[in-house]
Amino acid sequence: MSTSIKLILIVLALSGGFFASDIIKWFQSPQTNISLNDYCLVTTAGCQQDGIRITADRDTTQPLAPTQLTVDWPNSSSETLFLTLQGYEMDMGKLVFKLDKKPQGQFTGQVVLPVCTSDAMTWYGTLSDQVHSINTSIRMER
Repeated sequence: MSTSIKLILIVLALSGGFFASDIIKWFQSPQTNISLNDYCLVTTAGCQQDGIRITADRDTTQPLAPTQLTVDWPNSSSETLFLTLQGYEMDMGKLVFKLDKKPQGQFTGQVVLPVCTSDAMTWYGTLSDQVHSINTSIRMER
């Protein structure tokens, strides 16, 4: 076998090893397109899904700026809700926020989203009381 073929094979083997985890993740992840129409966009006007109402103190949040969320979740026996979000336009991992129940029966909590390289991004995910969950999203702009 010639030296150039050996060198090419070594480079291919090293490249394959370097990108192996990305290649495996790509094959294992479902290639489904998410439709944001299925997600309740949280704004100051609020959004409602399955009888659950979510409102925010601003229409679009900003990176690293706290956004106050208020949730009316009737008939929930849970003392906390968990909001799990991930980026739509860019993968930035999953974020989890906790909302606590207040004496008035509403759940409140703050969401602080990280800085990303794009000027605008939509975060989507679920709000859950550990029994039921709804789809929700938050729009972030710089």
